Amino acid sequence: MKVKIVAPIFGFENINEVQFENIDDFFSKVESGDVTFTLIDPSKLRAYSFNIPLFYKELLKLESDEDVSVYNIVIISSEIEKSKINFAAPIVINKKEKLLAQIALDETKYKEFGLAESISDYL
Repeated sequence: MKVKIVAPIFGFENINEVQFENIDDFFSKVESGDVTFTLIDPSKLRAYSFNIPLFYKELLKLESDEDVSVYNIVIISSEIEKSKINFAAPIVINKKEKLLAQIALDETKYKEFGLAESISDYL
């Protein structure tokens, strides 16, 4: 499914649209040209919830919690146990409207969500 980016993926501000694809029950990916991000559904690993700021709700045209899908970027290592997950800046997708935003969570409110947590902590 093609998804329009309404708040950029950090460091990739020039990407305005990606192709979203589920890989399996845990992993998905978004691609644009030669750039691919591996995503993981955090609910499969841990308790993970946060409030989406109103600004992002409006950008994403969120009307219902059912429209929201949340993912985290995974930095894949050749040894899967050394892979890292970014819980501090989730990817939020409104699949109904096909809109995506990356949100930097307020680190003072969400201290439990690290920027580069080891996937081995959740295996």
